[in-house]
Amino acid sequence: MSKAISTRFIPKSGIAGLVENWRTDILSGFLVFLIALPLCLGISMASGFPPQAGIITAIIGGLLVSRINGSFVTITGPAAGLIVVILDSVQALGGGDAKAGYHYTLAAIVCASVIQTLMGLMKAGKMSAFFPSSAVHGMLAAIGIIIMAKQIHVMLGVKPDAQSLFATIGAIPTSLRDMNPEVAIIGGLGLLILIAWSVVKNRRLKMIPAPIIVVIVGMALAQYFDLDDEHIYLFLPDYPFLPHHEFTIGPKFLVSIPQNFLSGFAFPDFLLIGTSVFWRQVFTICLV
Repeated sequence: MSKAISTRFIPKSGIAGLVENWRTDILSGFLVFLIALPLCLGISMASGFPPQAGIITAIIGGLLVSRINGSFVTITGPAAGLIVVILDSVQALGGGDAKAGYHYTLAAIVCASVIQTLMGLMKAGKMSAFFPSSAVHGMLAAIGIIIMAKQIHVMLGVKPDAQSLFATIGAIPTSLRDMNPEVAIIGGLGLLILIAWSVVKNRRLKMIPAPIIVVIVGMALAQYFDLDDEHIYLFLPDYPFLPHHEFTIGPKFLVSIPQNFLSGFAFPDFLLIGTSVFWRQVFTICLV
């Protein structure tokens, strides 16, 4: 006896699906946009890319991947796990020139994408069965530690001279001592909100994504501290135990997006395609 397969929970495709679900699609799209915007900006900047690159990537990924991935509910977004890999590529290929490293890394990403496509056609995904899960978990944990070690200095408003991971971790006490208080207040409060939101039980409050609350609070504090204008301020001048009382704050602590958004479009530079360091970055991006 054959059983009829119910398709009532499968949305329609094309124009028919848009007509059927446009209300929920608009709401869902707006919520995803609110969450993805700060993530795209933050991950792009943490990776050594200009902030507008994160927005452009999100737009292209949302329009293209949503049409070819074959799923009705998959959300395509930035991968925080690639921050360390992309930042290392920008630094290694650029040799200290962030702009050149950005263009060279774009070329490395193109080559890595071609290799991944070929691996997919050859069904190479089966090779993942040979990798122990503990190695994958260890790699993800290491990436998380590296991201935290690098970004804590940004949260404190300090730019350390350290380059290696251990030197970056060792510089944390110095950054805590030399932190810019107003920047640290914005960053620390945002971190506390993200942590506190994970334990909130109220259903209505949980409907509001934590990153949105962080962005709203951060914008309000930025206006209060007048980050639009560079100025010097005093912090607790009557407390002699503090090493510093005078700090500078201004637009350099804000996300800088050019007025001409089209200037954010950049093309890959394949000048280093014949070098070993280029292909090392290609295979690292491809495999991670």
